[in-house]
Amino acid sequence: MPEQHERSVPPPREGDDAYPYKQLTVLALCRLAEPIAFCSITAYTFVMVEDIKGEEDASFYAGLLVSAFAMAEASTAMIWGRISDRYGRKPIVLFGLVGVALSSLIFGFAKKYWVALLARVVGGLLNGNVAVMQTMVAEMVKRPEHEPSAYAVQPFVWSLGSIAGSALGGFLAQPARFYPDVFSQDGIFGQYPYLLPNLVSVVVIVIAIIQGVIFLEETNPRSPAPSRVPSYLHIPSNGVDVANETTSLLPPRRRRASAVSAFSNTPGGVTYVAESMPLPVDPAFDLRRGSLASLGSIRLQHKSSTLARPALPRVETGVETGFDSAVVEDDVSEHTAKAEKIKAFNKGVIMWTIALVFQSYHSMGFYSLLPIYLLDDARRGSRELDLKGGLGMTLHDVGAYLATGSVMSLFFQGVVFTIFVARLGVWKAVLSVTILSPFIYIVVPFLSLLPNPGAGVYGILALTSFTGVVSFPAFLILLKNATPSPLVLGEVNGLAMSACSAARTVAPPLVGIFYSSLGSAGAWWSCAVVAIAAIFQFLLAPRPKDDEEEILRKAETPAVEIPATADAHVQ
Repeated sequence: MPEQHERSVPPPREGDDAYPYKQLTVLALCRLAEPIAFCSITAYTFVMVEDIKGEEDASFYAGLLVSAFAMAEASTAMIWGRISDRYGRKPIVLFGLVGVALSSLIFGFAKKYWVALLARVVGGLLNGNVAVMQTMVAEMVKRPEHEPSAYAVQPFVWSLGSIAGSALGGFLAQPARFYPDVFSQDGIFGQYPYLLPNLVSVVVIVIAIIQGVIFLEETNPRSPAPSRVPSYLHIPSNGVDVANETTSLLPPRRRRASAVSAFSNTPGGVTYVAESMPLPVDPAFDLRRGSLASLGSIRLQHKSSTLARPALPRVETGVETGFDSAVVEDDVSEHTAKAEKIKAFNKGVIMWTIALVFQSYHSMGFYSLLPIYLLDDARRGSRELDLKGGLGMTLHDVGAYLATGSVMSLFFQGVVFTIFVARLGVWKAVLSVTILSPFIYIVVPFLSLLPNPGAGVYGILALTSFTGVVSFPAFLILLKNATPSPLVLGEVNGLAMSACSAARTVAPPLVGIFYSSLGSAGAWWSCAVVAIAAIFQFLLAPRPKDDEEEILRKAETPAVEIPATADAHVQ
C-alpha cells in the first residue's frame, strides 16, 4: 500500500509561491489600455464640448462627461464583481476592454453632445475592470512579502497610461488643423476631428485583448478548474512533507478549485494542506487570511503548536493520505451553497471601504481644484495672502505641473511604495499618509505668500503624489485582509470601487460650489475637513493582526520552509 501511494504522487509543482511576474505583466498590459483611452479623452474634452455645444457652460458640460463615466461605473462595478465571482475574472476583464473600445469609437464619431455623453455612459456601464483586476492581483499573489509591490503594479501602470494617453489626446486631436499637410479638412479626420486619438486607443485595446485571450490565466477559485487537481491538495507520504505536490485523486469532472488552509499533526511531523481559503484555527495562528500570512515565511513549533485541525468531510478515494481524518470533500454543490452564505460585509470590510471613500473624495477634490486654482486670477497682489483667488498661471504652466506630478507618481509607485510599506507595515504606512493629507490642503492657500509659488506647487504635488500612491494600494491590502473569504473578494472589491466611483463623482461639483461661494481657501479647507474626518474613521477601523504586520515588514527576508520534523520552532 505505501508503494502504491508513493506512485500516485506526481513530481512537485514548481513556482506555486513564486512572484507572478508573467501574469502580473499580462494583466498590466490589459490595464494599460484603459488609461490610454480614458486620459486621451480628458485631454481634449473641454475643447470638444466648445466645438459641438458652444462656449456657454462648457466647463460644466465637460465635467458632466467625466462624471457620467464615474456614475455609470459606480452603478455596475459591484455587479461585475459578482459576475466575476461566479463565472471567472478573465472573461469579465476582456469584456470590459471591449466596452472601452466601443465607448472610444462612439466618442470619436460624436458630433452631438448627447452622443458623446452616451459614449461615456456606455464605457462606464461596461467597465468593471478596476475591481476585477485588483481581485485578480489578490488571487495571484501567494506570499505576503510580494503584496506591496504586486498591488503597486496597477496604479503604476495607470500612471504610465495616463502620460501616454494625455500626449495621445493632446497631439492627435484635431489633426487636420495641426497637421494640414498630412490630414485634409475634407477627409474623415477633418469631419471627425477627435476620431484619430480614439482609433489609436482602440488599436491598443485590441492588442491588449489578444494578448489577454492567449496569456491571461483565470484566478477565480470558483471558476471551472483545469484538468488537474488544484494546488490546495497536498498529500504527506510516510511523514514526509510533500506540501508542494499534487495528485489526481478526484476525477476531472468532480475537481474544483478551492482555497483551503488546514493543518494536521501526525506522528511523523507537521503536515499540512495550504491555500487561501479561511478556516477556523487557533487564534495564536490566525491563518484565516492565508494570502496575507503565507506559510512559507512562518516556522511552526511541532510539539506546542495548538493549531485546530479542520473538520473536513470524508471522501472515498481508495488512496491513503497519511493524515488522520483530514480528507477532501467531493460534494461541490454543498461547498458552493456554503460559500454563497458567507457574510461578505463584516465590520472590517465596511470600515476600510469607508476609508477608501474618504480618500477618493479628497484626492479627486484636489485634482479637480488644482487646475482651477492655478489658472484663476489672483485677487490680491504678489506675496499677499489670497484666500479668494488663485495663482494666475497659464495653461502651459498647468500642463507642466501636471506632467511633473505624473512623473513623481511613477517614482513613488516604482521605488518608494514597496520600501516604505515594507519598513512600516501596511497599517502604519496608511496611518502616516492619512495624517499628512489634511495638512497639505490647509497649506495650499498660503502658496500666494511665497516669492515663487511655483516651487510650492511642486512641493504640494510631491506630497499628494506620495500620499495617493501609498494609500490606495495599501487600503486595498487592508480591505482584502478583512474579507472573510476569497470567494467573495470580487463582491467586496466591487462594492469598494462603486463607493469610490461615487465619491469621485460628487467631489468635483461640490468643491466647485465651495470655490464659487467661499473662495479658493474655503474649497481647499473643505477637503481638509474630509481628510481630518478620515483620520478618526481610520482609527476606528479594525487593526490587522500583529503577526501579519510583522510578516509584511519582512519583505526582504527570504522565505523559510516549514520542516516536517519535531525540531521546528515558532519564529
